[in-house]
Amino acid sequence: MDNSSVKKNITAARKSLGLTQQKMAEKMGISRNAYRRIESGETALLNDYLLRIASILDKTPAELVLGYVPHESEDKTLDEMRVKYLNEKEEKERTSREMEQTIRSMENRIALLEDLVKTKDEIISMLKKEKQE
Repeated sequence: MDNSSVKKNITAARKSLGLTQQKMAEKMGISRNAYRRIESGETALLNDYLLRIASILDKTPAELVLGYVPHESEDKTLDEMRVKYLNEKEEKERTSREMEQTIRSMENRIALLEDLVKTKDEIISMLKKEKQE
């Protein structure tokens, strides 16, 4: 669904309630010109106002976006998708944190090994000097 369809759905819903752009703007607490720009697509603020517009028009955001009342099964599917997305996002964040901890741990081990090699090199150097004397 593209933005032009959403804007058409909003306009149709507003007109079906007999609301002017001025009345919508007043209900939203913005200027008529600001509302006109939202409805005409001259501004990218549609997403910022979609929930408020839906509430004023007594519609759900899904109705405005889709242009029809989604069936309960579609709502359930959307909810399932939302939960799946949030779970995957949480899992990726957890994995990312674990990887960062692993990297820090490996960096610490590398630093310890480098220090150990340096110490052994110093001991070898001292032993070589002793042998030469």
